Amino acid sequence: MRMIGRGVATLVAGLLIATTSAQASTRPPDHDCPPGTSWTGTFCLPDDDPETETGCNQNDPTVPNAPCTSAGFLFVRELDRYLRPVSEARIGSFEPGGDNHHYWADNYPDGWIYEWRKLSGVIPPAIAIWGERGHMWLAETPIGEAPRRDPAEIAREILDDMDLQPIEIGMAPATLSQNPGSMGLVGAPVWMWAVDPSPQTWGPLEESGSEQGVTVTVVAEVEHVEWDMGDGGSKTCGTPGQPYNEAMGVRDSPDCGYLYTRTSGDQSDQAYTVTASTMWAASWEASTGESGTLDVDPLTSSASVRIGERQLIEQ
Repeated sequence: MRMIGRGVATLVAGLLIATTSAQASTRPPDHDCPPGTSWTGTFCLPDDDPETETGCNQNDPTVPNAPCTSAGFLFVRELDRYLRPVSEARIGSFEPGGDNHHYWADNYPDGWIYEWRKLSGVIPPAIAIWGERGHMWLAETPIGEAPRRDPAEIAREILDDMDLQPIEIGMAPATLSQNPGSMGLVGAPVWMWAVDPSPQTWGPLEESGSEQGVTVTVVAEVEHVEWDMGDGGSKTCGTPGQPYNEAMGVRDSPDCGYLYTRTSGDQSDQAYTVTASTMWAASWEASTGESGTLDVDPLTSSASVRIGERQLIEQ
């Protein structure tokens, strides 16, 4: 509700008369006056030029030569009101699902929400009388930087929503889940590969998101796979691996293979547990020019493979 009126003007005039010269020469800390001037309670008066003013003249309602800042609000001449950005702690209620989302509406997540106020007058020495007030969305800030989330945090959320998944293990000899009767041989080539690698299991995967006018793009892909073969040995492969078929005969895998030197007879279920850990690399870049990398926990999958000796097979 607008508070300006004859009664307020009379009150201001009466208090001005009662203001002492000591009060008149004091510049309150939350009001800005040009250098070389002092706050009188209503005006910025210079030491040597009576024409100097703050330049912050509110038009509706009329409050001439008013303070340019007060209680964290800054006068914006183009909007004829005082503004301050809504803090990060309060912005949640203006985001989707919040009680005040209608202020942002279809403009989310661009721009920011601002609290605005209008002066009805000033009580000396420097007490602002606020009248109308509310909130508004602005595409660009007229009063300096609005609170902004770290693009790295936005990138992390994008990465978490990518639904990265471990590979499905393919092996020759076949894993026990694929063929319960399968058995490999000590000294015979073992092939390992990722079955039907997809963007979710191998990459590259690229996704973008925007918030507060900043667009962040995240790219993730597997750097390599660390194969724990269950016998104390391991193998690192930088490719998804070549799938094996019987027409290839007995030969080493061209890119991801292993040789067992002892049987799995002493293991649980007489089989080695093979674990494949995919190691991902993720990077991000923001429309602001900022960029960085993200840590990704290894994604693991396991399978069992049985290894015997040739003489056992021949008996």
